[in-house]
Amino acid sequence: MEQLNKCPNCNGKLELSASRTRLECPFCGSEFKLDETTEKEIGDNPIHKDWFIYEWDYNKLIEEPKCNTVVQSFIRTLNEYGSSEQIISYMRDYLMNFDDISAPGIREEKMKGIAARVAGKMSPDEQIICYNDDGIFVHGKTGVVVTTKRTMFVDKKNIKEMMHTAVPYMLFGYSIGLPELKLGEQYANNISSFNSHFDLMGTVGALIAVLAFEQRPDRPKIRLISNIK
Repeated sequence: MEQLNKCPNCNGKLELSASRTRLECPFCGSEFKLDETTEKEIGDNPIHKDWFIYEWDYNKLIEEPKCNTVVQSFIRTLNEYGSSEQIISYMRDYLMNFDDISAPGIREEKMKGIAARVAGKMSPDEQIICYNDDGIFVHGKTGVVVTTKRTMFVDKKNIKEMMHTAVPYMLFGYSIGLPELKLGEQYANNISSFNSHFDLMGTVGALIAVLAFEQRPDRPKIRLISNIK
């Protein structure tokens, strides 16, 4: 929790509640409504963890319902889960019931081809977390592969990758009727093949951020930026 102001009743330091809707005193139990300044501060910085530089137009992003779902899923996952293991468990239990989403033990046969193709990029201790097949006529050969260490963008000829610890920014946007989420490259590195699975898309973005700081706690903060077309 963030420590913001002193309690007028006991002079203890007030903390933001888990719901981020009021201030609470952990010493005397007093509760207080947020003032306008604090509400704006929280609105501009909605994530509990001190991992991000906020450069996005948050209010503009959440105006579009589909984009709002992605953004709120990203925020909620970061605020509610304390580790990558917890997020992965949540994803496997609730967000992977789509035919184009595969993972170890979940429609695993559908990712055999892509797993073989990316195996040479992976270290011995690295594991695939999930695979989103973006193929239309041919399946299991292209799409986005998220592992414990990197995100891979696989097309017919090439495999691009972004290590989680190297992500400089996450770009949230909305283009051609669909939300997008890109990792450190404005015109590529797009995990938006998760489109139509908006909760999963935001959760995967949150997972990547958590993995980045679990593996390198001293890394620079990730910039959150936006692009609305």
